This record gives sequence, structure tokens and C-alpha cells, in this order.
Amino acid sequence: MTGSNNRNRNGNDEGDGEDNIRGVTNIYRRPVAPKTSISPSELLNRYNKLLDRYPLRTKMVTSAIVSAFGSALGSFLSSSNTNHKPNNNNKRQSSSRINWVDVFSYAIHGGLVNAPICHYWFEWLATNGPSSNTSSVLVDQLVVQPPLLVLMFICLDVLRANIRASIGQFREANVVGKALSAAGPAVVDSWRFWPFAVYFTFKYLKKKHYTVALNLCSVAWTAYLAKGGGGGDGASD
Repeated sequence: MTGSNNRNRNGNDEGDGEDNIRGVTNIYRRPVAPKTSISPSELLNRYNKLLDRYPLRTKMVTSAIVSAFGSALGSFLSSSNTNHKPNNNNKRQSSSRINWVDVFSYAIHGGLVNAPICHYWFEWLATNGPSSNTSSVLVDQLVVQPPLLVLMFICLDVLRANIRASIGQFREANVVGKALSAAGPAVVDSWRFWPFAVYFTFKYLKKKHYTVALNLCSVAWTAYLAKGGGGGDGASD
């Protein structure tokens, strides 16, 4: 009996020792960092889900980003080729330049014009167009593509002109300085009006009516600003 008790005690002691070793090992073991990277297949699956849930919006954002990137890449490569060519003085221009007016023009056209047209056109073509893929390609390229290119160049020229004009007017009119000088009095006047409007809206109306009620209140506020209140120029311009 004594021998068996000693063996049990020794066994328990050995088991406790192993448990202690495991506990110490677990304490000093480095925690495994969670995976933060996303595989390309996971990104593709998420993008496909967005296409299924929000097809038009996803295509608009994609087209804007891709068009902007293509324009930036093209202007960068074009300026790089120009820089590598010696000029009349056998000197190279110091830096490559991206035409940001073109980048924004292509992004706006791609997202707001080209993507919606292509979305609805391909939807119609898939439902009502020829059953043959070859015939569908011919219809797309011969009937739709030429007017789309004309529309694209018109939109790009209009966008470029408006962006350049806006930038020029922004610089000449000292927009930031005027906005900062007018904002101070306007903020003080807004605190005399909007806190009460927002408070009574929250207190007496339902949530679905908040926006409508505050839009109605903004009629009086906009009329006040247009009249020249809050430090604005109003009708004097």
C-alpha cells in the first residue's frame, strides 16, 4: 500500500510539474496576430456582391476610378516621354507632370455619363439584342460606339473648360478669403436661428419629417443670407 501511495504521489507530482510547465509555456507563448490581409479572391467576391446589390452605383464608382487612373497614367507617360527628349537648349525638363484637369474630367465623365449609359445599354442588349455574340458586338461597335465617342469628346471639352474657368475664378475672386470673412458673422447669426429650429423639430416631429421641416426652415435662412445677412455680400454682387 505504501509503495502504491508513493507511486500515486510521484505520478501526481509529475502531472503537476507537467501542468506547471505547460502553464509557463502558455504564458510566454507569443499570441498569434490575426490576419489583416485580404486575398485577391476575397476582394473579388466582395466586389461581385456589390455588383449584385448595387450594380449601377458600383459601376459608376469603378468607371470613375478607372478613367481617372487611365488619364493620370497617360499624362504621366506623355510628360515622361517629353522629358526624355532634349529641347532646343539640349536640356531636359526637371519633372513629370500630371494634368489634373484631365484626370477630373475623365473621372466625372466616366462615373456620371459613361457608366450609366453602358449599364442600361448592355442590360437592354443582353435582353433584346441579337442572340449571337458576334452580332451583338457589331451592333455595339457600329451603332452605339461612334455617338458615344462624340459625346465623350463633347463632355470632356465642356468639363475641361468649366474646371479651368472655375479654377481661374476661384483664384481671382479670392474665394477662401471672402468665405472666411463672411463665415464669422454667419456662424453667430446661425446660432440665433438654427438651435431653436432644430430643437422644436426634434421635440414635436417624427424622425421621417426632420429633413423636410429643416428644409422649410432653410427657406428663411437662405433668404436672409441672400439679402446680405451674416456678413455676406448678398445682392450687392
